[in-house]
Amino acid sequence: MLQTRLVDNALAARILADPKAAVFLKPFMSGPTTLKAAAEVLNLPIQAMHYRVERMCKAGLLEVVAISQRPGRPIKHYQATATSFRVPLELIPQRLLENLSGHAFWKALLERSLQKALRAHEYGSEIVVYRNADGLLVWGSNLEDESSPPEHLDPQHPAILNFWNGGLMLDRHDAKALQRDLWELYERYAHRNGAEKYVLHLGLAPTHEV
Repeated sequence: MLQTRLVDNALAARILADPKAAVFLKPFMSGPTTLKAAAEVLNLPIQAMHYRVERMCKAGLLEVVAISQRPGRPIKHYQATATSFRVPLELIPQRLLENLSGHAFWKALLERSLQKALRAHEYGSEIVVYRNADGLLVWGSNLEDESSPPEHLDPQHPAILNFWNGGLMLDRHDAKALQRDLWELYERYAHRNGAEKYVLHLGLAPTHEV
């Protein structure tokens, strides 16, 4: 069950608004977890994980929910204080807020991952800007010949996709149908546990700009 908590301190806001810091909370959001288990999931040294855990406890994002007794030092089990956190914008430092609102972190991650995948498979690194069959400008990683399957769908090509369409001409009914289709497509794959990790961005919005 989703449990939501309103953040009321600056440290918690800084942690949650920084993707590089917030990721350390993730192992504790699904249930009680030990420091060692979380460190293994995140591939971190125990000491580095210990620092992160202390910081998240101080911020009120993490708490000890159980203690296992054993010879020597007992083992603490930590859990996130909620499964969803609401962060007031006034608590977020401007730098972090700009990164989040501008999607700078995720944009940079996507671009790095695209370049790495292309280089690993010895594909060229470029963008292609072209006018498609509907008269729209498209920014992408390759030219799509709409009369045949795109090159990047070839089984030997890395599983990447990156393009912007300068203006889909839709009525509201079609736009809502596309919104629903994209969401259902995302949900179809979102909860799988495959061997590789992928970054994904989906965006759709009406625009009056040229």
